[in-house]
Amino acid sequence: MKFTISQKDLADTLAVVSYAVPNKPHHPILNNILLVTDKHEQQILVTAFDLSLGIRVQCKSRIELEGKIALPAKLFTQVISSLPKQDITLEIVDNAAIITHSCGKCRIQTVSPQEFPSLPEIEGKNIILPAIKLLQALEATLFAASHDENKQVLAGVHFQFTNSSWEAAATDGHRLAVVSGMIETDEQLTETTQSNVDSNTIEITIPQPTLIELQKILGTVGDSSECTISIDNSIAVFTLPTIQITTRLLEGDYPKYSALIPQQFQHQFIVDRKLFDNALKRVGIVADQKNKIVKIICDYQHQQATLSTESSDIGGAVESLNIKPQDGYQQQLVMGFNIKYLEQALKILPTNEVLININQTTTPVVITPVDGILNQLILVMPVQLINNNSTAMEEDTSDDEEVIVTENISSETEVNEEINIAAEGGNTEEVVKEKNNLMNTDSSPPKNTANTKANSQTSANSTPKTRGRKKKVAAA
Repeated sequence: MKFTISQKDLADTLAVVSYAVPNKPHHPILNNILLVTDKHEQQILVTAFDLSLGIRVQCKSRIELEGKIALPAKLFTQVISSLPKQDITLEIVDNAAIITHSCGKCRIQTVSPQEFPSLPEIEGKNIILPAIKLLQALEATLFAASHDENKQVLAGVHFQFTNSSWEAAATDGHRLAVVSGMIETDEQLTETTQSNVDSNTIEITIPQPTLIELQKILGTVGDSSECTISIDNSIAVFTLPTIQITTRLLEGDYPKYSALIPQQFQHQFIVDRKLFDNALKRVGIVADQKNKIVKIICDYQHQQATLSTESSDIGGAVESLNIKPQDGYQQQLVMGFNIKYLEQALKILPTNEVLININQTTTPVVITPVDGILNQLILVMPVQLINNNSTAMEEDTSDDEEVIVTENISSETEVNEEINIAAEGGNTEEVVKEKNNLMNTDSSPPKNTANTKANSQTSANSTPKTRGRKKKVAAA
């Protein structure tokens, strides 16, 4: 093997494939990268593969002799990145890579390429998406995926593809992000695929670590580039103009998250996204640093929202901002939220204004962009606030109101048993226990308030209460 290549081109290529080099490999050969030269195409193929994620990059070079060799990934990357930004020549002599540059030479011992695992080759459904659309889909959903690999399919983003549309969703059990759009496909669903899924839909769940690396790569390609997604059995391959990413899919059925999204709402208001976000950041500074709970009072009559929080150890804060009610409700709507979940939702949404959709103070709250390009929504579960009068929706709030913030431990329910199992594993010693876990919520709008209260009392009698910490909340 012998070839000449630009130092910058090779360094950039190694930086990309290094994403697939494992920190703790199951086998020593996985610590290496594979180089294969193609004299006909005048390019080299550089590959890294950790048995779950594989990345292959094509890089133009001047090939004199064809060959195949494996080199230690970390050492080779460090050597190439340190060389002068000029052309370099790599030649294999006696099982060693001799790297010649303008200032000298470097010798690196090679590894037999025969031991390097081959990337799987698949033949299945091909879906073509603009790279920019796929990047936007990842930006809109990855934040909501679980970081706990023990939560199985929740530790990834779920994709649904039809012949004309796509949808991506992620949830960690506390919030849900969904985004969708239109696609083009180059062929109909294969018979094998049709036997496994719906005749017009295929569904896959891609691990979060893979998508994090894919997101980095998509950010480096041009806006006009296209990405071809090939799916077969438990493998997916993302093909860009010079880069191919191969990943294994997460096994198991993804929760039926669509059942959690309300189809109609009793209360809606529009708020400036940046003003809302800044107010949350300010009250978050003095909020209880463990629980980070904010109380929000929506005064529809005066078109104003008041945010308040108080910590016995730090202090308290009150913020007000204008809202635009979209219905005729005239009373005050009192809700509690985890500040972190709201801030992350507002950070992801791209528009200047957002629409807040609410049914009850203990049911899912849906946040959507106003006049956004993407068809997206973020569902956030509120934290139940219980005052002395045991009500969360009221016309006035007294100065001596006590609020108990509680959250039940995730458990199996009739709403979505498989989600409970996947999301199980919460810290039972936390003072704040979110009763608003996605897994314990009926997402449809309540038809009978009395029945809702009765059901809540029944649930309270059958489930041991988690002891909460009482907090004094300043009057708005």
